[in-house]
Amino acid sequence: MIEICNITKRFGNFTCLDHVNLTIPDVSIYGLVGENGAGKSTLLRLISGVYRPDEGEIKIDGKETSRVAAKKEVFYMPDRQHYERNDTPLSIGRFYRNFYPEFAMEEYRYLLENFSLDENALVDSFSKGMKKQMFIAAAICANTKYLLCDEVFDGLDPQIRKTVNKLLKSAANGRKMTILIVSHYMEELDKICTEKGFLHRGRILAQEEWNRLLVEEA
Repeated sequence: MIEICNITKRFGNFTCLDHVNLTIPDVSIYGLVGENGAGKSTLLRLISGVYRPDEGEIKIDGKETSRVAAKKEVFYMPDRQHYERNDTPLSIGRFYRNFYPEFAMEEYRYLLENFSLDENALVDSFSKGMKKQMFIAAAICANTKYLLCDEVFDGLDPQIRKTVNKLLKSAANGRKMTILIVSHYMEELDKICTEKGFLHRGRILAQEEWNRLLVEEA
């Protein structure tokens, strides 16, 4: 379980997240909806330990996220993935295997083939959608307890989105994985998520309040 307790994050004089409280239950696919700039990506970076909160705390299975043991339980897939200029999908898999001992290399290669991605091609030659597919395959095959996805559907055509939905559902059910997806694709989240939260201007809204806000802004 991920517990977010009174988290506040500031950048200079700007308060990005304002005393956010959120609990993400085990073996769920939790969708966090919000417009651009709402603080969704910042929250993922806090959970993964990339950022430190100014106030409050985040616990993963009762452990603070700053602890190495807690970090190893989490795979964070940002919207923009980092890779080296000469990387191939195969070298990416080997890189992650160094950090995640349960990384399923053969399954990863199988998924690459299903996505029609050449494991020996340069990642730099891939389109944004192809890169996203490759990193989704790596994220699932890392076999961590928690998977954090930032805009996982961005850059994917409708058919690939369906495939990704199936993969994520399978990971949650078969691997007992807990998945947190932040996105502005409400329709896609409705198809896959068991629970949803709504982030607006740095705070979590109840669904009724979110629905009212959408009506007012329409």
